[in-house]
Amino acid sequence: MKSILYRFLIFCAGSDEDILQKCPRSEHIKHAGFGALVLVPATLGLFSMTYAISTFVENPFLYILAGLTWACIVFIFDRFIISTFRKKDSILIDIRSLTFISRVVFSAFVGVAVAHPLVLLYFHESIGVNMDEVAHAKVDSIENVFQLQKNTYQLETDTIDRNLKGISDTIHVQEGILHDEIKGVVRGDDRTSGKAGEGPTFKYDTAYLKRLYYDLAQTKISNERKKAENNIAIAKLDSVRNSKIKQLTFSHDYLEREKALSRLSDSNSIVKVTTWFLILFFILVDILPVTWKGLTGKGPYDEYLNEIEFRIKNEVQEKMIDSETRLEIHKRNKEKELMDHRENIRDEEYANS
Repeated sequence: MKSILYRFLIFCAGSDEDILQKCPRSEHIKHAGFGALVLVPATLGLFSMTYAISTFVENPFLYILAGLTWACIVFIFDRFIISTFRKKDSILIDIRSLTFISRVVFSAFVGVAVAHPLVLLYFHESIGVNMDEVAHAKVDSIENVFQLQKNTYQLETDTIDRNLKGISDTIHVQEGILHDEIKGVVRGDDRTSGKAGEGPTFKYDTAYLKRLYYDLAQTKISNERKKAENNIAIAKLDSVRNSKIKQLTFSHDYLEREKALSRLSDSNSIVKVTTWFLILFFILVDILPVTWKGLTGKGPYDEYLNEIEFRIKNEVQEKMIDSETRLEIHKRNKEKELMDHRENIRDEEYANS
């Protein structure tokens, strides 16, 4: 198991086992550590993409497969970056080189892609609460608009009832005046004549009371009709309100969670600071492999690797030179054969002539 794990870590680092066999044990440990550093961003990528896809896909097979795919992509990128980085004679030259800077920048972009879903996962509960609050706010907004309109109709109904009560009170007062007029009661407001029976104002009071009865009846009919219209309008408002509430969509996908996190960051400085800290932390984790390889000194493995590459380069050059020399000799021989052939032809022509 120790050998299998070691060989796996060496594979992750993209190192050559044959060259490592010639190196001391410290080089084995260092390159196995490089392999472990490559595994960390890939593992984080597995969890981040699995969570991101699970926000809008319910099938576990799909979002786990997506997480594994993204983890493999991150692993391949990081392994290629660290395995193709060649150490120079100085650490300062390494970190100033375009090769090192480009790999760090690319690793940082990969780190951002890995980090953001993990930040959303870290604030999962707070984001859920914020999204519920926004959903309730949308419902309350619709409720408030329709409640305002319902209150208008209810106010009209209440006004109608108050007007009806005013007419009823007037009728009650007029009935009292008519009763006192018939009885001959003298009222303090001089509304009766003081003569028992049908006095001088009896006819006028009776006619006025009849008109009040008629107005009351007409007002009741009009009020009932208006109340019915208001009830119909209120029922329509309730129907429209329910329809609009049903049409509301409350998504919990990745984009909505991003918006919720943005709202939390704007309203709470602690959330904003924590978000940036986590993003920078995960970026740092992703650039660790190439950074540590660039900041470590040149070891025996790098010396052997440079020596092998130099030897292969010389062998190739020697083969190219040897091939060019053979080609040149071959060309010269062919030219000589052609010249000899031409001389033979001229000699034959001369002899024939």
